[in-house]
Amino acid sequence: MRATKHLLLQVNVLGPAEVMTAARVRLAVRQPLARALAVRLALARGEPVADDILVRDLWADADAARPTARLRVLASRLRGALGEFSGALDRSPAGFSLRAELADLIAAERALATIDAVRRTDDNARVFATAATAIDLWRGQPLSDLDDIPFVAPQQQRLQSLQLDLQLAWVEAGLALGHPVGPDLERLVAAYPLHERLVGLSALSLARSGWQAEALDRLRSLRHQLADELGIDPAPETVAIEDDLRGHRPAMPRISLPTAAKSFVGRRHEQAELLSGLTRPTLITLLGNPGAGKTRLAREVAAQAVGEGRPVAWLDLSPLHAADNLVAALAAAIGADSNGDSIGQAAELLTGALLVVDHAEHLTAEIGPVIDELRVEAANLSILVTSQRALELSDEHVQRIGPLPATAAVALFCDRSGVEASPAIDQICAAVDRLPLGIELAAGLTRTLPVQELADRIDDRLLIRAAGPRHASLRAALDWSHELLEPPVRTALRRLSVFAGGCTLEAAEAVVADDGIRVYEVAELLAVLVDRSLVTMDDDERFSLLETVREYGHERLRASGEEAAVRARHVTWCAGLAKFGEHYARLNQRSSLPEPVAARRLRTEEPNLLAALDWCLSEGNDPGRVSEIVAPLSWHWYYRGMMAQARGWLRGSLAMLAPGSPERAAALAALAVQTRFSGGYAEARDIGLECVEIYRALGDDRGLAIALQGLTLTSLGLADEYAALDHAHETELLTRRLNFGVLLGGALNCSGLALRQLGYPVEARTMFEEAYSVWAGLQDDQGMVIASGNLGIMDFQAGDLTAARDRGLHILRTARNVGYSVGVLDAFGLLASVEAAAGHHELAVRLLATAEHQREEISAPLFIADELAALATAWTLCRQALGPEADRIAESARHLSIDSLVTELLQNH
Repeated sequence: MRATKHLLLQVNVLGPAEVMTAARVRLAVRQPLARALAVRLALARGEPVADDILVRDLWADADAARPTARLRVLASRLRGALGEFSGALDRSPAGFSLRAELADLIAAERALATIDAVRRTDDNARVFATAATAIDLWRGQPLSDLDDIPFVAPQQQRLQSLQLDLQLAWVEAGLALGHPVGPDLERLVAAYPLHERLVGLSALSLARSGWQAEALDRLRSLRHQLADELGIDPAPETVAIEDDLRGHRPAMPRISLPTAAKSFVGRRHEQAELLSGLTRPTLITLLGNPGAGKTRLAREVAAQAVGEGRPVAWLDLSPLHAADNLVAALAAAIGADSNGDSIGQAAELLTGALLVVDHAEHLTAEIGPVIDELRVEAANLSILVTSQRALELSDEHVQRIGPLPATAAVALFCDRSGVEASPAIDQICAAVDRLPLGIELAAGLTRTLPVQELADRIDDRLLIRAAGPRHASLRAALDWSHELLEPPVRTALRRLSVFAGGCTLEAAEAVVADDGIRVYEVAELLAVLVDRSLVTMDDDERFSLLETVREYGHERLRASGEEAAVRARHVTWCAGLAKFGEHYARLNQRSSLPEPVAARRLRTEEPNLLAALDWCLSEGNDPGRVSEIVAPLSWHWYYRGMMAQARGWLRGSLAMLAPGSPERAAALAALAVQTRFSGGYAEARDIGLECVEIYRALGDDRGLAIALQGLTLTSLGLADEYAALDHAHETELLTRRLNFGVLLGGALNCSGLALRQLGYPVEARTMFEEAYSVWAGLQDDQGMVIASGNLGIMDFQAGDLTAARDRGLHILRTARNVGYSVGVLDAFGLLASVEAAAGHHELAVRLLATAEHQREEISAPLFIADELAALATAWTLCRQALGPEADRIAESARHLSIDSLVTELLQNH
């Protein structure tokens, strides 16, 4: 097992060495050799380091007398310096290891991986910002306090190389954005005078500033220095820069292209962008997922260029292999004489032409030099490459294409099938991720299947298959892409398939790393998959698979025999996410949250949570882990209207939890909440009493307060107001002592509910107002919605319909904005009572019927007696006024969407 399972320390190396706790408290490791030992072990990234290697790296052979004893003494000194964190230093038969993270180095490496992934999209602003942030991690010369330690010098060189890569990315992006990076670039050139890429950038910078002669002088000087000091010529990229600055344009077929088959539907915007970019000498690589329609788009661009009178050549690489002579293949494609490895005549014929290089993903390393040489030798040549990965050549412009927009996808299906648009076609297009290849194949199946039947049978996306060559089916296209991946990348792809709805880098590291893949390798593997167009990365640095790719990866995962282990890691990660949600709720004193951090993150990760629960309760056969995910997030399931599902998950897990344990108490507390709000009050009371008993025995006052608050609500549902007041009073005392604000607001609100049922309106209003004040102080939107709703009911009971309507509309707007579905339904109930009393019976019926239907859908029935009575009165008033028409309006309203009704109410008021 790796030693990094539970990290205790952070070690920083991008400057003088620092040893810190995970909370970033610096530890005084004053002896240089002890610091060096900590750094050397941290660089092993959790792996044990053998004694002989440590002795060599710390003292070298010249000073290795009694090496084992000396190393043990040094380790003892390091433990002493670590103090209470000495447990981070482990000893095993394999050697010493340190549970530590190279915090600043890992951040810099992740930044570079992000830059490598992003720069293919030409998002220079993001590259510039990411590189600048990473460069700021350097606090000076890396490990400058350990210069005399033998292992340090090579590490310093490596860290300096990493810094230079980031600086190069920063300079390149800055130049592209027009930022004033010249002074920094000049300092880098002074430090690395033979670095061709740096010198080339500086020459471009000088030329853009009007110093053309000085730019050429700099390149000429570089040429002489390379010859004199290294005995080499400049790289082709440097030569190309010099040729461009001199205005050199060598000499140049009239090559036609077969007309593209079928009509072209969709991608008009991308087509226009490509045609515009290809009007000048350039290299554009068109990237996309398998089946995205790269070749079809390139053919349409080429056909239009031919129609405008431009020479066009087409080189299809799909039948070729790495051992084939690509220069000869190019010559054959354009009608040039094949003269061994000479590219001269081909370059001459291609002067001023558009060259399309199709299906380059399996030969990027081989075709790259050919393209580089063509760009130097052929004047005014534009090159369009289709590939699943970038060529990584200088001045390469990458344009990505993804799924078609929904309207374009439907239009393509209708064009190919000859049928009219319908919801079934939307369903079919969504099932194949709106990929053109999948749409065309599905449209072809309409010759044997009606559209609706095809929609019903298309859930297995990989069943869309047809006999034929490589790209005749989605499965064949994915097989082709998979075969091009290196083994570790294939492993990463199939392990990523357990994520539903995407993942962050940290989540991928937790699940993908293991058995052949180390944590620090995951970012690089993700970058490769992004490059290969099999994984997408959004602006929030979240990685996703198209559903077709995910299904394919899942099939591969099952075949690999490692699905159970990968799923188990995914479940563990989800349990950790649930603990984060619980911890955040406690830190913020909230049992349910609006849009901020925890709620937003959990809504994003909800597909992953559901996938983990589904696995545990089915093939994973591990119901005991269900409560680890469900129990800490009781507030989330209620907030999302998923009480019935949560109740089922928890019941399935309770049998696996030890009696009297904190885990069982947490599961019982969560189950009581879900059961109560689903209408099972007697069952919720029994569950709650067991939960209270466990928390009292454990001495857990916070847990006890939460359980008592649950019993308070349950007692209200059972119309036992005096028991509710007793429980609420004890909860209030506990929460005031614990400074547990959100639950204090809940206790006050429940006291108000009990007092309102008992006929004490003045005292009840006081309680609701105090609850609102507490929740407002916490900026708890959901709490304020609840208290405002109860104050609105008080206004209604007092006969103030205007005040009640105003409160109802206010809480409706707030609940809608924060996604609090039950709050929206509470507002509907209040407004229905108001509108019925005001004589607006049709609107009242629509509100009543919609609220009833939606509460049934999400298992969230009302349980407060006077609220139920008010709704019954509203129904009576409406039926008296409308007669049988009331039921007709109600039946129609049950099919209304909540959003449309909310919008109507808010627009009309």
